[in-house]
Parts: sequence; C-alpha cells; structure tokens
Amino acid sequence: MRNASTAAALDVDALLGELTLEEKARLLEGIDSWYTTPIERLGLPPLLLTDGPHGVRKVRDIGGGFDIADNVRSTSFPTASAVAASWDPENARRIGEAIGVECGSHGVDVLLAPGVNIMRDPRCGRNFEYFSEDPLVAGVFGAAFVQGVEAQGIGTSVKHFAANSNEEYRFVGDSVVDERALREIYLRAFERVVTDASPATVMCAYNKLNGTFCSENRDLLTGILRDEWGFIGVVMTDWGATHDRVAGIAAGLDLDMPGGVPHNRAAIIAAVEDGSLAVDAVDTAVRNVLTLIRGRISHGGGDRAPDLEAHAALATQVALDSAVLLRNDGTLPLPPDRRITVVGEIFERLRFQGAGSSLVTPTSVTSARDAFDRRGIRYSYARGYRSLDTTPDPALAAAAVAAARDAEVVLFFGGLSDLEESEGFDRPHLRLSDAQGSLLRELVGTGVPVVLVLHAGSAVELPVVDELAAVLHMHLPGMRGGEAAAALLFGETSPSGKLAQSWPRTAEDVGDFADYNRGPIARYYESIYVGYRFYDKAGTDLLFPFGHGLSYTTFSYDDVTVRVHGGRVDAAVTVTNTGTVDAAEVVQLYVRNNSDGVFKAEKELRAFAKVRIRAGETVVVPLSFALSDLSYWDVDEHAWVLDNGEYEILIAASAADIRLRAPLAVTSGRTPRSPYPPEVDRAYSTPPRRVPECFPKLVGAPMTAPDTGRRLTMETRLKDARRSLVGALLYRAIVGRARKEFDAAHRLPESLERDTRLKNAHFLLRMMPTATLRSLVMSSNGQLPYEVAAGISDIAAWHPIRGLKKILSKRR
Repeated sequence: MRNASTAAALDVDALLGELTLEEKARLLEGIDSWYTTPIERLGLPPLLLTDGPHGVRKVRDIGGGFDIADNVRSTSFPTASAVAASWDPENARRIGEAIGVECGSHGVDVLLAPGVNIMRDPRCGRNFEYFSEDPLVAGVFGAAFVQGVEAQGIGTSVKHFAANSNEEYRFVGDSVVDERALREIYLRAFERVVTDASPATVMCAYNKLNGTFCSENRDLLTGILRDEWGFIGVVMTDWGATHDRVAGIAAGLDLDMPGGVPHNRAAIIAAVEDGSLAVDAVDTAVRNVLTLIRGRISHGGGDRAPDLEAHAALATQVALDSAVLLRNDGTLPLPPDRRITVVGEIFERLRFQGAGSSLVTPTSVTSARDAFDRRGIRYSYARGYRSLDTTPDPALAAAAVAAARDAEVVLFFGGLSDLEESEGFDRPHLRLSDAQGSLLRELVGTGVPVVLVLHAGSAVELPVVDELAAVLHMHLPGMRGGEAAAALLFGETSPSGKLAQSWPRTAEDVGDFADYNRGPIARYYESIYVGYRFYDKAGTDLLFPFGHGLSYTTFSYDDVTVRVHGGRVDAAVTVTNTGTVDAAEVVQLYVRNNSDGVFKAEKELRAFAKVRIRAGETVVVPLSFALSDLSYWDVDEHAWVLDNGEYEILIAASAADIRLRAPLAVTSGRTPRSPYPPEVDRAYSTPPRRVPECFPKLVGAPMTAPDTGRRLTMETRLKDARRSLVGALLYRAIVGRARKEFDAAHRLPESLERDTRLKNAHFLLRMMPTATLRSLVMSSNGQLPYEVAAGISDIAAWHPIRGLKKILSKRR
C-alpha cells in the first residue's frame, strides 16, 4: 500500500472535502499509542510514530504511551550529549541516516527525535538527550540529524518546543522567560533546524511558556514557527501534553498524541457546531496531517535492509570521536605491560544509554571488559560497588582498595547510574553516589595513580579531580562504548572530543541555582546568561570549561586572518600538529561583543570546525559565519538588531583557552542603545545570582503566584495531592503499582533484560508522582477516561454525587 501510486491517489483537497467532521476529529488524534488514526473507507492508512533519538525504540506490543521496556532490537548509538562532544555534525548526520534505515525496516514512519532543548542546568534528568548549552551547537547537530533521517524517507519530530528544562514539573510547569532570552537562547536551535532541514513534524512540550501551555500557545506554534520560520509540517503534542484540545487547534496544534481520548474528539465537534472553533482551523490541521501521510507513503520505507554490523561500527567510531580527555598527567595512554587493577562494575556492565522513552534494546553490547579480554590485556578486577545501588558496600569497597595497592595504575570505571539520571526526574545535586564517591577517595588515598573512566550524560562534581592521574569522559557511549574505551585507554587512537557543556564545580555555581526546581513557576531569571555565557561574565571557577578537551598530541595556532564581505565574516587560522600522534582538533571561533548599549554575554560561539591532522602536519582551517549572527533581539522592535561597535574575533581551543585574536569593526548596523529601563540594565550588567526585583520588568509581565492548594484537581501533581484523602488514595494506587513493578524487576536474575526492566520501572516510579489527572488521561490511550478523572476530581472537591454521576456516565 505504501508506494508512489498510492500516494498519488491521496489528493489532499479531494479527501478534505470527503471527510466528515467526526472523521476529521479522529484524524487529528492518535490511536493505539503509536499510530495516527486510519480512515479505512477513504483508504487513509495509519502512520507509525516511535521514539528515538539514539536508536529505534519500537515497542513489541501496544501497551500505552509509557510502556517502554519490551522493544524490538536496534542499534544503540551514543546519546546526543555524546555526539555533540565530537564537534563533528557529520556524526549526527550519519547516525540519523543509519537510524532512518532501521526505521524503514521496522515500518516506522516518523521518528520522535531529535531533542534540541538547551542544557540550561546540568541537573536536568534528560540532558543526555540534548546536544548542548549553546544554541549554535544544538541547532547545527539537530539539523544534521534531521537531514540524515529524512533522506531515508522517514519523518522526524524536533522536540520539545519550547523552553523545556526540567522533569520535576514537566506536566504543570510554567517557564517564565524574557523575550530576548527566548529568542537568542531557547528558540535559536529550533529555528536553525526548521529553516535548514525542514523536519516533517515539530513536537510541542508539556510545560507552559509564560503562562500558556505550549500545546495551545498561538504565538509559539503559529506566529513564530509557521509565520516567521515558514514551517509547513505537522505540529504534534508530546505524549499527554494536550491541555485544551480546542484551544490547541485554534493555536496551530495539529496532532494529539497518543490520542484515544473521546472527550477531545467530542469537544472539537461541539466547538465547530457551536461556532467557537472555526472550521478553517480544523481543516488546516487536517490538511497538515493528510500531507504528512501522503509524504510518508510517497517515500516508501524499508527498501534498504539495515547493515547492522556497519551500524555497530559507526556507533564505535562516534563513541571514539566523542570521548573527552578531561585531565591527563601523562599516565594515558597506557602501555599494555602495566600492572593494572580495574575497579567498578561499569567495566563489565556498561552504562551505554540513558533511561526513559529513549531506552533502546540493543542488538548486542560490548563492555570494556569484553574489549580488554579480546585484546589479551592482563588486569585484576574488583567490582567495588553495585551499579544499580547508590549505597556503599563495605566488603566490595575493601576488596577493591586491597587490589589497588598491588597495581601500578588503577582504572576506576564509574559514573551515574540509571537510578540517578533519567527522563522523569531531575538530579538534586551533581555528585557521584556515596558508593562511588567514597570508594574513589579511598583509591586515591592508596597513592597509586588512578584513572577515572567516567560514564554520565551530563556534568558531574569531582572533588578529587586534582588528585586523579587522568579523567576520560565516555558520556553514554552507545552499545560499543566498551570497545571505544579500550581503544582510547591504550592509545590505539587519540581522544578528540570536547565538552559541549560547561562543568561547574558544584550545583551552587550554576547560573539558575537560586530558582531551579523550586516550584511549578520556573523563573528564567538568568536571561541570556546560560552556560558559558554566565560563567564567563560571572568569573566562575569551573571544573572544566565549555569546549575543553585534551589529546595525546599538541596543536599550535598561528596566523589568523579575517575578511568581511557579502554579509559574511570569513576567518582562517593555521593549525599545526606539533606532536608525534595523528589526531583531531576542534577549532572554535568566539566573538567578543561590543561593550556599548544593551547588556550582552562577554563572548559567544559563532563557528567551529573539527580537523584531522597528521603528526607534524600544518593545515589552514576556514571558519565562517553571517554578520547578522551578531545581532541581538530588541524587545522594543521585536526584531533582530545589529549594533555597530568594536567586536573581536577569538580563535580558541576552549572557551577558556583563547589562542589568537583579531579586531572586527561593525559599521553596517545601528548606534547601540538599550531598550530596557535603567534598573534592568543595572541588574543585568553582570549575571544575577538570585532573582532580581526587576525580573517582572525584564519579562514585561507581573509574576503570578502558583496554586498552592493541596486538594486533587485535574492539574495537581499526584505527589502534591497526597495530603487530601482522595489524592492519597489515588497516589497509593498508581505509584504503588509502579513500586510493585520496580520490586519485581529487582528480584530478577542479573542480566541485560533485568537491567532494562529495572530502568523502565524506575522511570515510571519517579515520573508518576509528578503526573496529573489530565496528563494521565491524555497519555493513557483511553485506559483512564476523561469522565472518570473529572469525577475523581469532583469527589476530591467534596462534590461526591456530581463526581459519581460522571464516573457512572462513562460506565454506561
């Protein structure tokens, strides 16, 4: 059925005229958790949508939007946070291409990826799914990934639109962001992906943006996305992100996923019939969905059988290219004859991916132990800790320390576990678990050189970092991460990754610390000062700066040239590999901003290039960007404005390692001025450490107080409603079920299957307390009907008769 002739028969205009209003309402929502709704009498087939972004996560059996444990096998690639650390967008494109081929072989039409949200805070549990704290990096990698997938005839869904920065309040949170920060930081990556790669769909986020749910925010979904950026695809919800379905259609929301909510269909029909929803708005949404169906059918899919061995090799290569050597006193690379003690369960039970909806069932896994054994490396091994238990095990720790005393070097494989870092919850701090942190200190105390091989999706606090011989950060490196770790440790290739996220020493150093996860209203009071933009201007002493990464060789930078013509700034720099090892270097170009007029970050990344240079070789590296990239968003004119002034080109090896400078005079713009009142200019001349009194003036709206009521409503998190009787009963029922599944997974014999089920159960156990009745209705694929949830809410509000009538009406 899925071929060009079938697609040609799908005349969108003709079909639009044949559809009944009820069929249109059905077509605008999903069915069976993962499909669009077919209209059989008109020959409209369903499309299959499924998760990414690090592999194909297609469930074997339909079981609701949050059933994530039992999936078909597919290649598990390094996570987005790792891929961006390669600083080579070609890696994202090649991964996208491979995942697109695997999608086709599994009958998948739309991949729910990539995630291009900004890493606002390293504690966000979902950071491993995102690329960077910098919008240029996030946008470039996101666009490359989309191009790779869609070249295979598979649609993508760029997510989560927009300003989605935490998990704790994912269903009820309100991201309060000033207009300038929204445009310069949080929307730039989405804009680049839309304009450069034309994705098939965009997925709106759960949260509110400045008081309005993203799923019904017309300024966002229509004004910016379609009217300004020219997006022509489908706008869909995240699973359960619908708030008011009728308001969503009016705002520009096309497809409600996972669907299966008769109440929403009835609301659409009633609104059209009473005139409160324009038929044209419904028809526009239907037209978008029909066009998506026609486009996916015309591309076909499944024509190419995936070469899984080649995909595994690609996963290995990207893991090699992404690993970051954070510290090295010369201990690495290791000669094969060193007397090595390996400590840490991650050595044999690789943490290769994050947990939550991106959980891939891999075709196979190569641990570091597998890779060591394949090479014939001689080592002693001590488990040291249990990877899915954060509490210390004194016996395991003591055995590890004793083994370390006989070694010439200790390799400590550690990092965050899936119980500490996952979709569904945020990290309360940046520390390693007590089990690992205390053991690492003891190992350092032996006096034997300790190399930390770190696995984590975001920044980690390392209090003993200055006493470590080396730190090799593997990120979450995909299913061949162990092979990559071995190759890097023993010098088969040189590390060449660099951080795409700054690493603060503690969570208290982060720019949004004063307000992050303090309540449902998230005040983005740091404005444009995100990541290195904050740390630079605040003078923060970082653990490792943005763009940092070492090598087994050295590079010299010489002879920067800068030329401005045709609206572009073209620079070039000569880079020489001055060592004895072939390696790659990431050359970064920042621009120091002019100091007059509106407040700005001290410098901003404007271009980068990864170049592979043989030992002793010299290459000229070109770097280019549009002069208009230096513009800022003027909140008076609601437009991009370029200020005249003296800027400076900075050629760098990291945000803290500036190698060369060149002046850049801008005269084609306007005279600098600030659109803000004086108190805002004063408060933001340097990054604020707490929420300034003038924050409402920066945002342009008064701050509203969050609802602090504890009774259960459609919009109350279950954990907040526990102090009411009905809320406590519902919490116990839903969370208790998740607890049983978690405990049952714990009792399984140790295996990859056990770990997968444990991760899934833990994800649900941590996420469900933050859910609301509304989100459960919208994401349960009909398992919790709207009328039953509304009835429960009425009963909690001491209207038992009204509530029982609603519940019984559904049963009838």
